Amino acid sequence: MNSYDLIIVGAGIAGKATALRLAQLGLKMLHIAPNFDPGVHCNDDLTWDSRIYALSSSTQQLLADIHVWEALDHKRIQVVSDMRVMGDRGQHHDELHFSAYSATVPQLAWIVESSHIERTLDTASKFQGNIQRITDSVVDFKSAADAVTVTTQTGQIYTAKLLLAADGARSSIREKLQIETPLNDYQQTAVVANFECELDHQGAACQWFLANGEILALLPLPNKKLSMVWSAQPQHAEQLKAMDASSLSAAVQAAADGSVRKRTGSLKMLTPPQGFPLRRMRAKRIIAPDTHPRIILIGDAAHVMHPLAGQGLNLGLRDVATLGKIFEDKEAFRAIDDPVLLRRYERARHGDTDMLLFTTDQLQKMFSSNSALVKTVRNVGMGIVNRSAFLKRQLIKKALS
Repeated sequence: MNSYDLIIVGAGIAGKATALRLAQLGLKMLHIAPNFDPGVHCNDDLTWDSRIYALSSSTQQLLADIHVWEALDHKRIQVVSDMRVMGDRGQHHDELHFSAYSATVPQLAWIVESSHIERTLDTASKFQGNIQRITDSVVDFKSAADAVTVTTQTGQIYTAKLLLAADGARSSIREKLQIETPLNDYQQTAVVANFECELDHQGAACQWFLANGEILALLPLPNKKLSMVWSAQPQHAEQLKAMDASSLSAAVQAAADGSVRKRTGSLKMLTPPQGFPLRRMRAKRIIAPDTHPRIILIGDAAHVMHPLAGQGLNLGLRDVATLGKIFEDKEAFRAIDDPVLLRRYERARHGDTDMLLFTTDQLQKMFSSNSALVKTVRNVGMGIVNRSAFLKRQLIKKALS
């Protein structure tokens, strides 16, 4: 029976980043997943991954700490210098404008493809001797007072001090533990696709709150390209996904009473649309079991949020950074499976996670409301915030943290 310090289950960005961060501390790691390949191969200016992320400063710092940031191809990274949020009335004074220049910061965010991050993490893992990868599936696990034992589909048995579940929103580990996980289905689908635009986006990320309660975001990519995230009602989402390239391009350009076209010019679709259901989810516990905890939830296995704030991955990678910091700074007499350390992790993540999930949830409810009063209040409120340099600096400061 093979024994390790930690077993990580799940091959997404959170799982791969966790393996690298903890391997830096000299911990012996077994990383198990059915497939480590992100599946999308984007090697030139004509091929781009439709799944993209807006990275915060905290995520950039973590990637730098694990020596991945400098290994990314920066020709495929777009710096966001401006962010514009438009209300549903189409009036200029309803617009909320955030500027890196006005806030005296180098940038507001970085836009990076999901597959590009994953492949760079994969390359870095090959040079880390403390990580052993196995392509397999976990079918059972047992947590005891002295260790956790994992059984895989191929019949292999492994033991470790800790088991880290980074196996996504439908985490089988979380479900087997029967951790209460309230779920709020937003009855929306995020339709994503990439476009080439006629006008230079100048590093500006734009988001329109549409009159029908939907949200359209256009995020800048290098070389006059844009990534669309349209949070649409299910029926409309199916219509968008069924459109051909010219029809979808025309629909995006016509959105928000044509204000999209004024900013982008003509659009040419580069990647076919894909759809992802939108929901809010928060596990009540992120360590288990209650006595002698040996299992930790990371990333989407612990929490899922609406993409309107672009913070889902950043929140998950702050899980990784927090756990790494707790292990790195632990007292010399404590082992990594000391329950005190696991409870430190759970306490440290509660505040950040709860606040961000609550804020995005309330924003989604406010901007999807059809109430005339709510619409008036939210649009006027955006205008008030936009006229306050202090409030905007505070919002940018929080977003960058």
